[in-house]
Formats: sequence, C-alpha cells, structure tokens
Amino acid sequence: FFYAYHGAFETDNLEMDGNNYAMEELDGTVATDYKINLDVYDDGEEIGIFIEYNDQIYTEDYAKDFLQAIKYTLVQFFVNDMDKLRIEDIELATNLMLPEFEEVVNPYLHRRFEAQVDEKPDEIALVATDETLSYDELNKKANRIANALIKKGVKPRSNILIMLPRNSDLIASIIGVLKAGCAFIPLDLKFPKERIDYIYENSEADYIINIDGLELNSLSIKELLKDDNDTNPNIDLTPDDLAYMIYTSGSTGNPKGVMISHENACNQTEANPKCKYNNLLSIATIAFDTSLEDILTGITNGIKIIFANDDEIKSIVELIRLIKREKPEVMEFTPSRLLSYLEFEEFCDAIECAKCIVMGGEQFSAQAFNGVKKYCDAAIYNSYGPTEATIASNYKEITDPTKITIGKALRNYITDVRDIDGKLLPKGVMGELYIGGVGVGKGYYNMPDKTEEVYLTIDDIPYYKSGDYAIELPDGDIDIKGRIDNQIKLRGLRIEIGEIESNISNFPNIKQNIVVIKKIRNNEHLCAYFTADEKIDKNALKAYLSERLTQYMVPTVFMQIEEMPQTPNGKTDVKALPEPKLELKYVAPKNKLEQTICAIYSSILDIEIVGAEDNFFEIGGTSLIASKLIIELLKQDYDVKYDDIFRNQTPRKLASFLSGDEISEDLDVDIIENYDYSAIHTLLKKNTFENFA
Repeated sequence: FFYAYHGAFETDNLEMDGNNYAMEELDGTVATDYKINLDVYDDGEEIGIFIEYNDQIYTEDYAKDFLQAIKYTLVQFFVNDMDKLRIEDIELATNLMLPEFEEVVNPYLHRRFEAQVDEKPDEIALVATDETLSYDELNKKANRIANALIKKGVKPRSNILIMLPRNSDLIASIIGVLKAGCAFIPLDLKFPKERIDYIYENSEADYIINIDGLELNSLSIKELLKDDNDTNPNIDLTPDDLAYMIYTSGSTGNPKGVMISHENACNQTEANPKCKYNNLLSIATIAFDTSLEDILTGITNGIKIIFANDDEIKSIVELIRLIKREKPEVMEFTPSRLLSYLEFEEFCDAIECAKCIVMGGEQFSAQAFNGVKKYCDAAIYNSYGPTEATIASNYKEITDPTKITIGKALRNYITDVRDIDGKLLPKGVMGELYIGGVGVGKGYYNMPDKTEEVYLTIDDIPYYKSGDYAIELPDGDIDIKGRIDNQIKLRGLRIEIGEIESNISNFPNIKQNIVVIKKIRNNEHLCAYFTADEKIDKNALKAYLSERLTQYMVPTVFMQIEEMPQTPNGKTDVKALPEPKLELKYVAPKNKLEQTICAIYSSILDIEIVGAEDNFFEIGGTSLIASKLIIELLKQDYDVKYDDIFRNQTPRKLASFLSGDEISEDLDVDIIENYDYSAIHTLLKKNTFENFA
C-alpha cells in the first residue's frame, strides 16, 4: 500500500530555469510495485482522492468500494465534534437502507403440515424403515401422540425429549409434540447417559418419549400410540413460542440448548432450495439440525421424506441400495463424507437420480464438486449457517468450483461483516460475520449470560455473532475465512474444544490439557495433550470421557507430556506440541482370517504392517474410512455392518465376531511393545502366513 499527499500549489503558471510550464491531466496506466497507490490532492478548496490498483489482485468494483469507504469515513470528521470524536467511534461503512423483512404467513410448523394434509391426503409423506405413510396416515399417527400427551396433562409450551430409533415413530412424535403445543428436543440413541441426564435437567423437560417408557418421567411410544383420538388438537400458540431445541457442544463443558421458535423454523424451511423438489433423502443424525431441516422442510412443503435408518446411514452398501430403490432428488452430505462415497463406483451410479446435492457442515470441496458432476447434472449448493440462526442462513449454487462462497443470505436473513466493536465494515475488509433477521433464534435455554455474549439487537434487528471471520465481496457474496474462537468442525460435526478440555481437566490428577486436531496418516483426528503429577492410565481416561461425551468428541490419541510448551506471552505453544505418537504393541495374527483383516487394514489405511490387536480408529481409521473396510469385507463374503466395526475395532475382535468364536483371554503369541513396523516389513513380504506358523 502506497499513500501520497499532494498539498496545494499553483499549477497554471510554473516557471523553472526561465521556462514556463503548465500541468495537464493525461489518461493512461501506471506501473507500480504496490498493490494499491492512494494519492490525495489538496488545492486548498477541494480534496481529490485517486486510486491506482493492481488489476491482477483487485477489481474495479473493489476500488470503488474502497474509495466509498474512505469518503464515508472522512465525512464523519466534518459532521462530528473533532474534540470528542474517538478513533473507535469512526464507522467505515453504513447500511444505506435497513432491510424490510417479509411477514411469515401461517408461522406454525404443525399448521403448515396440516395444510399439506388437506391438500394431498393420499400422497406419500414418509418412507421409513418400518412403514410408508401418506400425509393423512402420518397426520393421524401424530394426532394420537399429541392427544395422548394432552391427556397426560402436558401443558402447552412444555419441553419434551424424544429418543427413538430412526423410523416413522420418530417423525410422528416430532409432529405430535408440536401439535400438543410443546417444543421437542431430539436426542441420539448413542448419547452417553450423563449427557442425556444433563440435557433432561437443563431443559426442564416434562417427559422423554422413548421405546419402553421404563425410566423416570419417560413415556413409551407404544403406549402413546394406543390413544384412539386421531383428530387435530387445537392449541393456541404465538409465532415466538418454541418449536424445538438442539443441544450443541459447549465451551464450558456442558452442551447449550439452542431455542428455535415456530416463526424461525417456518421462515427457514420455506426459503431453502430443498423445498422446490418432490422428495428428499434424510441421512443426518437426529441430534443435528440438518436432519430437522430435511424433516421440517418435507412436512411443511408437501415433500416426500426418504428417512434412512441407522444401518443405511452407517453402511455405504445399504445407503446405495436405498438410493437406487427410492431415487431421491435431494441429498445432503458433508464434503468429506461425499468424497469418501465417491470412491465407490456403485454410489456414483446411484446418484444419477439427484437433482439437488447440498454440501454443508464444513468447507466446500471442489474435488467433490467435480466428482459429482461426472455422474449427474444435479444443482450443487454450498450451505452455511449455525444452529443459532436456524439451521442454514445461506445457500449458494456453485457453478464454478474455483469461486466458492456461501453466497447471499436467504429471504428474511441479513449477513453483515462487522469489526470487534460491532461496527459495519466495508466490502473487502475482513471481520466477524453477524447473521440477522427472522431466522435468528431465541438464545440458549437457562443460559442468560451465554445468550448475551452472542445474541444482540442492532437497529431493532436481532443478530447472532457467528464467530466466523468473513469478507463481503463486491457482488455481495460472503466469503468465510475461518473461525475466531476455539470451535472446530471435524468431518462436519461441530465441536467446542473447551467441552472436551473441561471434561479432561475433571479427571483425577490432570493438571493441564489441550486438545488439538492433528493429521494421522492423512486423516484428521482429535489429539489430547496433558500434564499430571503421576502417570495417567490413558485407557481409563478414554473410558471416562466416553461416558460423558459423544463418540466423535473422544480424542483418538492421548499424550502425557512433562510440561506444556509456552509462547513468550505465556500461552500454550500449539506448534511446539510433539507429533502424535501411537503406542503400539505388535501382535502377530494367529489364523488366516486375522491375517486377511490385518491386510485389509493395511491396504485402506496405507500402513505397511498391522498387528492383530491394533485398534482401527487409533491407527488412522475414521467413521468414513470404516465404509471402505465394510466394502472390502463384503468382497470376502463377510456380512458386516457399520456398528460391527465400532464394537470390534481390532482385527482379532473382528475376526472373532465374524467366525462366531469367543475371544481367547490367554493368547500364545509374541507381543512386541512400541515396535517399528518398517523393520519387519521386508521380512514379512518374503514369507507367507504358513511360514510363521
């Protein structure tokens, strides 16, 4: 950046060395070593500002916006008292016109669903693993649940937890709770008990709907469905009443309940691009709001929901069968999961039916875009938005994978880029993305202090501070530049590092700890580093965390170190942390099946040698790579499901499971601790399994 100020001087009659000269303005281009040259000319009466810019870096629109920001800033010096004006009070940009938000008509989710029932009672609403239901049939099933809840004495505006398998009962329960005038809170069946107990207590829920109804304050779905009243209940609500709460990872060690109203949800589900199609595939876990977008968009817009069960979500083989059978028009994946699926030829053939493919939850992948375009002509969208702003505030159809943005805000949303003091920034300047409008939720349940930190009102518009760095481009599109805080996305899942670190710090004798993402054999994993006064049993620590955190939040690697490295200003020096070290004990396979599985591990994880007791997820495996393992085992005629891999994570346990044998407690094999696998790789390549028998 080069700046030059040119003061007032006479330009009409210049005399030098006895000669007269005159200034004349010429058109042309200027060569410069600077990205931007800014020249200010002051003739004593007017100030002229001229910009020269490198057109390989900046556009003409950017230059004009830059000059406009300077002009707006200078005007403030003239209209304000200079003696009282502080630098931090100066604004660099302004909204010339405040947005006018449209009214959300019929802002109640269940009422919108009932309107679809009236319009198309016999059309298919839901394809689930247990049954296929028309709109009329789904409505009657939901009404039985709603009327049963009302008879139980459940009051409007109560909170109800739902913890059910992925079948029609789950969808009917969501609608039934809404019809009873209550807010639903979806829970994953795999949540640890401690997390469920916390959510139940924090949410002040009246009941939890589950399968058996045996726990305290739980209701059996089977008992609720015995109610014979299948007519629509009529409960008075307001648009601001809660429709649902989603519990997200919390930086203080406990999850936060994000409150979303009927109006919030109705606005989003009629503005997102999924609502333009005839059917959609729902494969996201019910505890994440992507799943709710699919469900609520479907039932309120008359779209058939193809609701995958757990096996179809976890097994690429089962998912391919579902896609080929039902031919969904809309599918949403995280980019990393989509990339993993595109490695399977059968999946590539199956997605030919797609008309809309959404990538969300993590950074958009140009590689996935190009992969999809080889096999189908679907419109490909990049979606963005935090749970706190109702699922997704931005959708951008991507046509050029070299130009990736999140686009502009959906209808009734506004996205501003602001500085640390909350002041609007001009286009091209990086700041924090603020999301405003009708889609902004109501805050965190029972957490007023946390709510005040990130929810605010500007010019009577509700805003949520996203915690993302962003730039507004000249065309108005938003370009996300990364996180400001300690929150990360791992394989599309939102994780507050602080929640993991808080739980680790509660383990006996832990002094300090930090959790970071590290690459292990080309895949990202959570790694926990900690200090302690004595040697910590890492298996006990991992088991402790597994009881308190969801599976994807439990670190893969735990490293006890002497002391935390620090930067000169006293902060933990993340770059100085040692590289993750897997403490391995090589155990040779004892039969052909173990040898086969070890070889498959070795191939898909790109490891030269794998022992019979090496844990798949600790030597570089992920939930996505597990799909490859399943495919390879199927090729060997072994019928294995996704959950089987998680229950049997070593070749020995998996071989025992596949053969139906009990695992031997006393194995007559050699165990070599912390062995350098490469040292025996050459030897093993020269010998067959029989040679080692």
